[in-house]
Amino acid sequence: KGLGADSGSFLIPSFLLQPNIRGWDGWRRQSSLRTHSHHRGLPEMKLLVLLALLGTVSAHQLHEGTPEQEVPAEQGEEEPGEPEPPCPTESESFRMTVPGSGGHTYRYVFVNNCQTFWRARKLCARCYRGRLASIHNYSTNQRLRCTARARTNRGQVWIGGVTSRWFWRVSSRWIDHSPWNYSNWARGNPRCFWKTCVALCTASGQWRSVRCRARLPFICEY
Repeated sequence: KGLGADSGSFLIPSFLLQPNIRGWDGWRRQSSLRTHSHHRGLPEMKLLVLLALLGTVSAHQLHEGTPEQEVPAEQGEEEPGEPEPPCPTESESFRMTVPGSGGHTYRYVFVNNCQTFWRARKLCARCYRGRLASIHNYSTNQRLRCTARARTNRGQVWIGGVTSRWFWRVSSRWIDHSPWNYSNWARGNPRCFWKTCVALCTASGQWRSVRCRARLPFICEY
């Protein structure tokens, strides 16, 4: 048996109603208790169905499980109160130029100075007028891997990818907005509880999801 709205225009199915929960806070508490269940998406799905009936969520959102306007991945990831790090010294960086198709030249800087993902992004922009590197083919991936392994002393380096999650859907993108047309994930990746950043393994060339606040060397492209 459903519960009618004031207008009488629709019924809310009874399976969406939890008689032992009062209000939004109660729903959130019960939902959090189910996070380790095999049916982890069920509470979220119930909420989407309810909001769709109320007209708050579109039918397209209900089908796709994604918001109409996604919050940018970089929001809320900065470290407030910390001073801006200085630009890497010559001894901490190595520049490489790679000829590309159509006469285009790709320029990279390998920085052996461990920073969080978002600070590495800032340093690429401020010090080299560039961005964290995006990778679009196997040959570039291998070239960057080999150079990073020779020039840094860590097993992983930041590249310019982020992975986000909205309910049960996980998606990755390059922060320079270039097409996501190549990937080389290690087994079990990408991993994303909410948001992670992409690191290139210098031994295998595979990619792993890493907490964005981890401190790693990084590759800039300019």
